[in-house]
Amino acid sequence: MLNQALEIFKKEYEKYGDNLILDSYIPADGTYIIVKPKDGDFVIDKDEIVDIKLDKKTKDIDRTIVNFKFICLADYNSKLLDMNKPIDSKKIIHSNNYLSFFVKKDNLRNDKLTDEVIDNYYKVLGNPLLKYTKPKAKELYNSVEKIVGKLDKARLNKIRNWIKANIFNLLKNNSGKDYLKIFFYYPEEEYEREGERYLVPNLYNNNDSNVVLNNEIYGLPNDNMGLNAKKPYLENKTRKTAAPYLINQEEVMLQKNFFDFLMNNAAVGKVNIYMGEKIFPLESGKTLDDDFTGIYLRLKKGKEVEIHDFDVIPWYKPELIKEFQYKNVLGIDYDKLKGQYNSFKTLYGMQILINEVLFSKFLVPNYFTEPKDLSINDVVLKNNLLMARTGLFNWFYKGASKNIWQILNKVSISLVKGSIENGYMTKASDQFNLRISLKEYFEGGEEMADVIFDLKGNLRKKISTKDTGYIENDREYFFAIGQLVSFFISRSKGKKKPLSLANPFINAKKDEMIKDKLKALYKKYNYDIESYSYKFKNLYAMVMSYEINEKVNDDMIIAGYLNSNLLYEKDEEGK
Repeated sequence: MLNQALEIFKKEYEKYGDNLILDSYIPADGTYIIVKPKDGDFVIDKDEIVDIKLDKKTKDIDRTIVNFKFICLADYNSKLLDMNKPIDSKKIIHSNNYLSFFVKKDNLRNDKLTDEVIDNYYKVLGNPLLKYTKPKAKELYNSVEKIVGKLDKARLNKIRNWIKANIFNLLKNNSGKDYLKIFFYYPEEEYEREGERYLVPNLYNNNDSNVVLNNEIYGLPNDNMGLNAKKPYLENKTRKTAAPYLINQEEVMLQKNFFDFLMNNAAVGKVNIYMGEKIFPLESGKTLDDDFTGIYLRLKKGKEVEIHDFDVIPWYKPELIKEFQYKNVLGIDYDKLKGQYNSFKTLYGMQILINEVLFSKFLVPNYFTEPKDLSINDVVLKNNLLMARTGLFNWFYKGASKNIWQILNKVSISLVKGSIENGYMTKASDQFNLRISLKEYFEGGEEMADVIFDLKGNLRKKISTKDTGYIENDREYFFAIGQLVSFFISRSKGKKKPLSLANPFINAKKDEMIKDKLKALYKKYNYDIESYSYKFKNLYAMVMSYEINEKVNDDMIIAGYLNSNLLYEKDEEGK
């Protein structure tokens, strides 16, 4: 999996180098100060003190700040790989080289940062072998020192003295828990060199696992790997070297750069990474605009970047195979949602529609949310989201449409019933219209809008005659049941209509139960239906005398329940 992604990343990295990472780099929130050498001393210009903060809503950062490019490069090369690999053993100072100095502002207030901590930090930087005492770590440091050379101890001491004299007086307001970061303005290549001096001995997960083969050092990488005494189950017990896998220094550096690239994108909400001929990082909820073949990664930003999903996409097409029509099957006038009843040509459009209408906008933000963290009070909505989200995600983002109608068929009817139970009639009507539109799209067959129109017309004629007619088929029967249930509930005198009375009908599995429940409603409300006697009596009599031929059709019961009620229509003569 990772090797495939690294091959693609390597091609891009060879084109753009560190700019592939730095162009999207996000420095941590805090105050950044650039200190410039001048006439044998150091000075700070007012313009060189800047506050950097990522807008959590827009995921934007001000890249017009003076020397922002230098800040990104210096910060990238000066940060710790993680807090378990510090230069300062007290973990108060978070930078990795003598050209920079990182400290949390609250550590300036609580006296954790002291002259002793500062001296020890620079002492280790001046003599790195004080830190790298184990043979394999020492070997790594010596290998990098041969490349980058020995550090400038005179400059290091000069910077240390300046830090000790000034660090506690740099900020008038050091409130907050973000960073104070100081960079000494030296050439960029010096930051790259000092960053490499730190990286090479610390890049592997644990240097104890390192082995030398053909004069090359191989070790276990640190990215997304936490092999230690607490995780013995990650070890490969069947071979001499227990580490799961080992890679050389060139490979581990490439992997580190790749995970840095992923972290930059995850930090700004670009958690969908498509890697093909090019790399396309997209925000959550966004899908590709063009055909794609390659690798897909889903990210999450934690203490490190986490890969929550990986897949190989053989062929993704953003356009639907055929145009989808969201139809007003029930024929009800919706002023609010008029614009949604439209045609859709893309997976992106379908995602928006299904997210809003079926899942009340809870789907897109919660594709990967842990079930315990879902802040959804509606149990029906929550259960259906958990049931459907993986299949829908694979359809919208990977183009995998297998079994998608089976999923939508199951959850859409459940969600419609849930909305009816909660009394959300407009919402239930929109969901039902979408359900039937999806059914026609995937299954084909008759136009349900025409079917309902004809059913309603036939029933209208039958209930308006003096002589009682008869139900012709199961569809007409179940539609008529929905009409009766809606009528009974409407006759309630209570302030709140007892909408739960509809549940036994829309969830019924046997016709006997339906007829028993209808009789119970008739006994409850027959005192108030005299004025509708001939229409009601005709409809009720036709329903009670009909025997079904097939299983209960809950779609038609719901269609009759949500539709305008025939029993309240005026006679043609009275119009």
